[in-house]
Parts: sequence; structure tokens; C-alpha cells
Amino acid sequence: MNPFRSLAIVGVGPTAIYLLQQLEREVNRFLPALTDIYLFEERDRLGVGMPYARCTTDEYNLCNISSSEIPPLHESLVDWLRSLTDEELAAQGIARQDIDADETYRRTTLGDYFHNQYSAIANTLRARGLTIHEYNNSPIADIIDNPARRSVEIRCSNNERFIVDRAVISTGHSFPEADEPEHGYYASPWPMQKLIPAKGECLDYEIGVLGASLSAFDVVSSLSHRHGAFVRDGKGLTYEPFPGTDNFRIVLHSAEGWLPHLQYEQAEPFRVVYRHVDRDTMLALRDARGFMSFDDYFDTVCRAALIAAFENDKRPDIVALLSAERASLETFVQTMSDEHTADDPFALMRVELSDARRSLRKGVPIHWKETLDDLMFTLNFHFDWMAAEDHLRYRKIMMPFLMNVIAAMPLHSANIMLALHEAGRLELLSGRVSITDKRGGETHVEVDNNGAKSSHSFRMFVNCSGQGGLGLDAYPFAGLKDAGVVSEAAVLFRDDAARAELAASDPDKVSASGAGGALRAGGIAIDGYYRLVDRNGKSNERIHDIAFPHATGVRPYSYGLQACDATAAIVVQSWCVECESGGKPSAGAHDLTETYAEMPEPAEL
Repeated sequence: MNPFRSLAIVGVGPTAIYLLQQLEREVNRFLPALTDIYLFEERDRLGVGMPYARCTTDEYNLCNISSSEIPPLHESLVDWLRSLTDEELAAQGIARQDIDADETYRRTTLGDYFHNQYSAIANTLRARGLTIHEYNNSPIADIIDNPARRSVEIRCSNNERFIVDRAVISTGHSFPEADEPEHGYYASPWPMQKLIPAKGECLDYEIGVLGASLSAFDVVSSLSHRHGAFVRDGKGLTYEPFPGTDNFRIVLHSAEGWLPHLQYEQAEPFRVVYRHVDRDTMLALRDARGFMSFDDYFDTVCRAALIAAFENDKRPDIVALLSAERASLETFVQTMSDEHTADDPFALMRVELSDARRSLRKGVPIHWKETLDDLMFTLNFHFDWMAAEDHLRYRKIMMPFLMNVIAAMPLHSANIMLALHEAGRLELLSGRVSITDKRGGETHVEVDNNGAKSSHSFRMFVNCSGQGGLGLDAYPFAGLKDAGVVSEAAVLFRDDAARAELAASDPDKVSASGAGGALRAGGIAIDGYYRLVDRNGKSNERIHDIAFPHATGVRPYSYGLQACDATAAIVVQSWCVECESGGKPSAGAHDLTETYAEMPEPAEL
């Protein structure tokens, strides 16, 4: 029996599209009881999402994911592109002969594709008898849970109110920190339009960018195209600055001194939860208290998979390293990080670019990167099994490394960076950045590179450090906060001494939750099916939150479209269990891992 008649989805980007598609695949389980789906989107077009919307991104911002890596929707990206007229393709900056499943395209192109796929899925659901209520340009002011009536109230900013049985929050990216343009400080690069000079004007000065990742490159690409032209000749791509831009220059700040790894060939483009390990092995890693050690996961699951990958990559040196008993997680990360560290990161990028071209041209996968992505994807959906000590270790040791390796840069983007560097318009400073002051129309920073400190001032300084977790203070729905329906994510320590040490050195990171305190993990508390967990530790029966900034405390590696698809599948599978059993699914390890094991691979759909 279907447990609900009406569903609201708040925020209609790619995650919501995959949720609707999962519903479409299982729709027979929910009919005829499910009759109405309400969709609320604050922007003008449903299905697009912030990173791909024309109002937030720019024509010079490229995706780092190809058609072959996008989890299947009704139609693949390349098939949709081939269905367009030559005029429509020209508007996307694409020539018909250049359409390729392994190519990357503009972010706005992907946004148009998602909007088209959303419409196709919505129409299919309508054809099955569901009423789809679409509300674009409709920011949500608040959400109220009503346990007595077993309903959820959605309050729009225009004072309209809707009562539904079930709600899913999928609001996506959010950057609540305020810009301070009077001091040249921008808390995020979004919307990109705020950084772009008016037509006929230029930014003829040095610009600072915090970070050297893909969003930092978005800033580099958008601004450099407004201050010069990229020209391809017999020597490759060069940059020719426009007159009057002699002082235009961009300085990237990277704590580790890294530029991104580059796009690589993959044998298996889709991530799955249980590729290198099975459910029973994962369950066996938990101790009597329910904790899974990060070291045990690395030794039992990661080590053998990575050895096999490096054997395929013909890297006997790393095989020998991983085969040694003393080789820890930290040793592996440090070794691979050292390979990507150089006094001149642009010279290293040029070498890596040559290797990447050869890999893609010959169709030779780089197995270790793909395998590492798989292993961390698996860990993500079991992350709440780890104690606070391992949460901290993951974020300190593994996360910076992962973000550099897996968030790979398209080769065309690397060519742009190298051309700008050759023209003297792009540099990278290594070291940790502290903002010391904002005054006199400038942002002043200090860079600490292993004890060597330097000071810098910028008339424009853009924070591209990425989407962080949003805790209770920044949670957008006061009605859920005030009623205690939502709580902060907190993780217990394995060892009291570790808790006491952190409480003494950084007390804000330790909450009063649990016996003697718990780690404030960032984000909000959710269970394995993404249901809100209240201040008493009870899962909510009506409200799921799948917005990455809210879930990051317990699902920190939920980046990208494949994580969107997997998250949507987990939520819908929990509803299917309700339909079959008539009761709420347990978010315990046994039931949750069974859900993971039964999820089909995207390629099978």
C-alpha cells in the first residue's frame, strides 16, 4: 500500500530530476494512491540547477563531465544534441561534426539538456495519471511539519500555502556568506555575472582567487575572455591581451600548491556502491559499538583494489608500497600527492597534459584514479559508521587529495590555463591564506607557505574554496529549526581522550550531544534514507533532505551527478519498502546495506 498521496519537492535541479525518474521507474508501486506532485523552484526554469543556469554561470564555463559519465535519463546528452538544428547547435557553440560522447560542453548546454529531460520525465508521469504542479520563480519561505495531521506545510514567499503528505528538500548549492563589493571581496563566484565588467570596461589590475579548483578556473575563464583573445596557431593555444589591459592578471591561491588533475579515460564511467566490496564484508567491519575504522576500511577494501589498479597502470613502485604492511593511508596519500607537487605547477600541468592526451587518444584508462573514486563513493554511503576521530582524519588527509584528483579538469581548460600563464596573466601562490583586513576598497590577505609569510592586497578577491556544509545556523527553514524537527549532525568519539583534546583546543567543534560530547560534523542530522533526524534522535516520517550542503556532515563525498542519482535511488527505494511492508524502513546497517546491494547500476537502467 502506498503511504502517501501527495509529494512536494523543494528545489528542482538535477537531483530532483533523478528523484522524479526513480519515481517514474517505480510508479506502479505508488499508483493509484499517489495523485499529486508539487514542484517548487526559485529560478525560472525547472530541472536546470544552479551550476548550469544562465543566470548564475557563463558561456565560458565548461562542464567537467562528458555525456558518457552522466547517469542515464530519457535521452543521453549527445543524442539530445544530435536532435538539435544547426542553428540551435550554433547557439550552444557546437558544430555538428564535433558532437562526441566523451567531449565536455558548456555548463549552460548541460542546463538546457536537463531542462529538456525534466520536461520529458514530467510528461511521462502525467501520462500515467499524476498531476504535476509546477511553480517556478517560487522561493520557499518556510516548511512546517505537522505530526498530528501527518502532513507537511510548504509556505511560499508569496504567502501561498500547500499541504502535502511527503516533502523532499533538494535546494542544492547555497552560499550564505555576504559579498562585500565595496572592499572587492566576493564570498563565492556565483552568480558569475557579478564579477564580469560592463561592456567597454575592464579590470586592469591584479585579481586574487582563493582556490585553484574547477570553480576557480570558471573565474579565470570568464574574466580572461573579457580581457583578451585565445588564438590557436601552429604552436598551440596562445593568449593575446586586449589593449588597455596591461595590468590584468589573476593570482590563484592553493594551500598545497596544486593545480587540478586532468580529465582521464575510464573503464567504468559509472560509480556503484558495491563494486570492490560486498555488503557482508562491509557489515563485518563494524565493531561491537557500531564503529568502522578508517584503517580497517583501507586495509580490507581499498588496499587490494588499489594494488590491482596500479598493476593495470603498470606502476610496480606503488604496488610494492601498498603491499608493504607498514604502508598506511597517510603514506599512500602523501606519495601520490608528492607526484603532483612541483616548484612550477604549470610546467607539471604541461607534462600531465601530454600524458592525458595520450591516454584519451589511445583509450587507456588511468585505473587508480577511477578505483579511488569508486572506493570513496562506497565509503560515502557508510561514512556515518566511522567515529569522530576518523571523520577528522578523512577531512584533513583524504578530502583535499580527493578534490584535486577526482574533480578533473577538461584538457581544453588546461590549455587555457597554460596559455594565460605563458602570457604572464596567471600565477599560482602556494600556502594557506588568511584574510587580515578589508578596507580602502581592497581585501588584504596573508599567505603562509610552510612558515614563509607574505602579504598581498587585491581590488577583487574571489573565494572559490567550494561549497561547505551548512549547519543549523544557516538552515533556511525556521519552522523546522524552531520545532526541533531538524538538528545538527554530530558524531560520537571512539576515545574520550580524543574528545577531551579537541574540546580543549577547539571547543566550538564539540557539541553537548552524546556521552560527554560529540563532534560537530557540519550540516544537519539525517539518517541513511536522508530523513531528517530531530533533536531527540528520531527520524522524521515525512521529510527528507537531499541537499548536499545539508547532508555533508555524514555524506561528504556526494559530489556530482552520479551521487545525485544514487541519493535519489536510496530515497525512492525507502518508499518502495513502505509500499511492500506497510511500515517505515529501518535506517539500520542491515536494511540500509540491503538497499545499496539491490540498487541497479546506472548502465543497466
